[in-house]
Amino acid sequence: MKSIDSLFVVIGTLWLLVGMTVGIVMGASHNFLFMPVHAHINLVGFACHSIFGLVYRQWPAMKGSSLAPFQFWIFVLATPITLLGLYYTLTGGPVLPAIVGSLAILIGAILFFIVLWRARNAV
Repeated sequence: MKSIDSLFVVIGTLWLLVGMTVGIVMGASHNFLFMPVHAHINLVGFACHSIFGLVYRQWPAMKGSSLAPFQFWIFVLATPITLLGLYYTLTGGPVLPAIVGSLAILIGAILFFIVLWRARNAV
């Protein structure tokens, strides 16, 4: 995936906009029930995606990994599943989406570690 770095940063920026909007809505309404969702949007959505993109840019050899596309898609798809699952959990709904999404995010993070570890000595 030649553009994985820029895709991660663009997606991270979109999550930043979503997270800021959620924060503004919570502040304006004085309803902070969804503060955990807001925090996860900013940390998993913005920070992780953006950092992944910057690291892929720093170590171009990572882009050539056969695991990179899997890492990308698992993490990108697991993020909204986790966030919706957290929303459902906070509103008394099913907890399963949060569990499944969180485990998939963990798998995406493990794949990122493997891709980075394999490329760490490449110039």
